[in-house]
Amino acid sequence: MDYRPLDRSRDEIRLLNILPSLYDDYQPGVQHEEQASDSQDLVQCQLLHYSLQDLRPGKSSNDQPHQIEQPALNWNHDHTSSAYGHLTTWRYSWCDYVALSYAWGDSSETRNILLNGYRKIVGRNLDSALRILRDKQPLIAGYKLWIDALSINQEDIRERGEEVKRMHRIYKGAAVVIIWLGPEADESRKAMRLVRILSQACKTGNDRILGESLREHPDLLGKGSWRALSQLLSRSYWNRVWILQEVACGGHQTVILCGQEVVTWQELFSAVYTFGTHNIDIMFSLIDRETRELGILTTGLNRNRIIHLNDEQYVQNGEAEAQVMSMLDLGRKSLSTNPRDKVYGLLGMMKESVVSCIKVDYNADLSEVFTEFAMAFIVAENRLEILEQCTWHKRNMPSWVPDWTDMDHYRLYGGRSNYRATRSMNAHCRFVVDQNRVSSLCTRARKIDEIDGLGYSYHEQQPSSTRPADGMTQSAGVQNIYLTESGLREAVWRTFVGNRTPTGKHVPNEYRLLLDCVPEAEDPAEKSWRGLRAFSRLVNQNADFCIAGKTLRSFFPSDRTAYDNPRVARDPMEQIFRYLRTRRLITTYTGFLGAAPHASQRADCIFLLLGCDVPLVLRSWGGQQYKMIGGCYLQGFMEGEALDSWSFDELDSEEIVLV
Repeated sequence: MDYRPLDRSRDEIRLLNILPSLYDDYQPGVQHEEQASDSQDLVQCQLLHYSLQDLRPGKSSNDQPHQIEQPALNWNHDHTSSAYGHLTTWRYSWCDYVALSYAWGDSSETRNILLNGYRKIVGRNLDSALRILRDKQPLIAGYKLWIDALSINQEDIRERGEEVKRMHRIYKGAAVVIIWLGPEADESRKAMRLVRILSQACKTGNDRILGESLREHPDLLGKGSWRALSQLLSRSYWNRVWILQEVACGGHQTVILCGQEVVTWQELFSAVYTFGTHNIDIMFSLIDRETRELGILTTGLNRNRIIHLNDEQYVQNGEAEAQVMSMLDLGRKSLSTNPRDKVYGLLGMMKESVVSCIKVDYNADLSEVFTEFAMAFIVAENRLEILEQCTWHKRNMPSWVPDWTDMDHYRLYGGRSNYRATRSMNAHCRFVVDQNRVSSLCTRARKIDEIDGLGYSYHEQQPSSTRPADGMTQSAGVQNIYLTESGLREAVWRTFVGNRTPTGKHVPNEYRLLLDCVPEAEDPAEKSWRGLRAFSRLVNQNADFCIAGKTLRSFFPSDRTAYDNPRVARDPMEQIFRYLRTRRLITTYTGFLGAAPHASQRADCIFLLLGCDVPLVLRSWGGQQYKMIGGCYLQGFMEGEALDSWSFDELDSEEIVLV
């Protein structure tokens, strides 16, 4: 089938009409491609051009039906009713449209559909979605469907680039965004039922009571339900980079389909986040228990991703400030067929001042795409916040440019940046061009110290270090820069959690209870939740690491205490798991305690850069040139304490060159 060019002057998009099935397509427990393997029942669609300018009287293209009060669209399986009283909400003379958010899936698994009378190859997952959707009442009533794989001419590189910048508007303007998680599998019905139960408990205020009941009766909500929920939230859909802006633009009434089961985004968020507010330990314990029984690797709940996507929905609706760093974190850890989409897939959530500097070019070298984005971000923000996204890499591009293909990097805190080491001062920097390419970033900075000692690199899946580079480098100094024993102990527990709660708030003094806890045995995986495992492995691996002349072991009791129950330290231990996944304990020559990236080495320098609110570990590369290693935590510098003792001129004392 040949694609006709879109008429940009009429603001055209291509939308799909799915013709109804000739058969009753739904049989419980049977995959749809198995039911309809007969070539006579190929999904039949029409792909037509529609103008977003063809508005009905009194309607505006800025109207966003999914964000205003209106009758709910019925997405339950029922194609027998002929009436559908939703015409008054249609914005266009041709009706209205919904947008599909889904995973393309394995490119080798394909099916045929009929598109405008011609056979068209599509992914197996899309074919399954179309078979479910064609009998849904909104589409029968006249709603059209926007699907990236079909609505964009994927063979036209120029059109793809143009439509990438329009996708944010397309999803935000849809009457509803539909998430398709795939056909029923892995007891997904149990998972969707569990979502509805947990959400309802939160709605009625019974979430704490239900949590306590689950602690006493683990199988209360059905054996295997927690494993099913974990598997549902680990489906390939959740790891796709493009779903970030699709879900963010959809709002809380986004519809989630898995087979024939339906929940809303609001229900899913309540089940995963709100219920977990008071019950996160039992949720993960039940998941661990049920997945271990079948020998399945624990996948958790993708909770962090769901939380940030929910936050971004408020941003897109103009109800909250942008959380760009959080979305960049999610983009880094998402999958894309084309690595350029690690940037292009997020443009819809960037400020216009950033987007206007980016030319979407799928033929450009990957390093050029990443460098252009880093420059645009720095210029638009007049800040160096993006440097916290950098890791030690060997890609052919400057070290101050984040490598978005590195999926193992975590910032100090995964939410909105909330450290204030330079109290949000603007950057003083400039770019250096070498052979028509930007090669260096010159910036004003102040050196704090150099790394002296390094603890073991923490690894969640193994109880001890396996690489020489991950081993301990014992500190040579014994000075207590924190002056007193109590000051040193406070530095230890605050460093363990990065002086933040899991929700990003300043830690309460109750977190000092960490020093009253006793780590479990060397490998506690079989009987402990992830926070206790993280705490135990951190302390056990670094038991002999010296801090101001004292071993880490000496800061903790040797026998069980009144704080034997790990639930007392649930939140700080959970924070240890999140915060120290890609870091190791460090001490400096002056005696400061902190946590730095795994790649850090003795004699690496720690700098404060104007415009960056976390200290950075840099490696000398000759003269005033340095390579980026990454952001670090240094107790006593994270809240701008240096500015209380240094003048601005002292902080702006030298210019360094990042290469």
